[in-house]
Amino acid sequence: MPKPGSGDVLVKVRACGICGSDLHYFKHAPETIELAAKLGAPTDEMKRTLREGPILGHEFVCEVVEFGPDTQKALKVGDRVASMPFVLRNGAPVLIGSTPEVSGAYAEYMLLSEALLLPIDADVPDDAAALIEPLGIAVHATNKANLTGDETAVVIGCGPIGLTVIAVLKARGVKTIIASDLSPKRRELAIAMGATQVLDAREQSAVTAAGAGKVVIFENTGAPGMLGRIVLEAPQNAKVVVTGIAAGDESLLPMVAILKELSFSFVIYYTPEEFAEALQLIKAGALDWKKLVTGHVGLSGVTQAFKDLTDPETHAKIIINPWADA
Repeated sequence: MPKPGSGDVLVKVRACGICGSDLHYFKHAPETIELAAKLGAPTDEMKRTLREGPILGHEFVCEVVEFGPDTQKALKVGDRVASMPFVLRNGAPVLIGSTPEVSGAYAEYMLLSEALLLPIDADVPDDAAALIEPLGIAVHATNKANLTGDETAVVIGCGPIGLTVIAVLKARGVKTIIASDLSPKRRELAIAMGATQVLDAREQSAVTAAGAGKVVIFENTGAPGMLGRIVLEAPQNAKVVVTGIAAGDESLLPMVAILKELSFSFVIYYTPEEFAEALQLIKAGALDWKKLVTGHVGLSGVTQAFKDLTDPETHAKIIINPWADA
């Protein structure tokens, strides 16, 4: 049982989403450390974390159990809360689930920083609250695009992030949203979330289908060679927002990007305001979040869930209920 320190709150985890970055860490952590070493970054702490094993889980909704010292107690025991996936340690944010000392939400209990808690209203179900974090990334990504409303949006990759990007684009009034994915099930979900056209990426490029004019492209796959391909296919002055995590080196033709005056933004996380905005979108009914949740497991089912999530025809987002096995 974690013991809350100064500014901490002990919380009971009610639900936690399985994120693609969890799967990426599980599969590619050794390669990531090797690449970091080649780039000259310090890796001793990364190796220790991998060796000792962190508790993952950063898409969560929890229930307040106990307040640590030096807390304001503005909330009360039993209140449901979400939080950006950080805790404050010595005045600095530390990513939840990134070290053995800062455990994530694949657990029954965890610690959060009181200063970062976001109360969850009674009319927001646990599953919906567990989607605030990935939806926050979509809000941040669309903000980076500086939309004016008359763009054609292209969404490459319709996993959970791509699907939430589509939902946010629709909520913000974008009229034309072209989505592409290899998976028929994900293409079906893309239509459900608000895409106006979906394409099989093996048969047609969504970027070329967008044509000329004002185009913003959201790359959510991290697939090898995708950035280089986008540079070749994008129209003049296109904006490219990248959320996909490539596992290794990527190459592109800078001269082509320069001649087209392409703009690239690489995004991760969100601001506190964007995190809160994601909750407001859910509360306002601006997106059909239920279609994103395709499965539930207890802690004993996480191993199988990781395997199941490799099949895009089976699941989009699996939610962990840590108490389902109790």
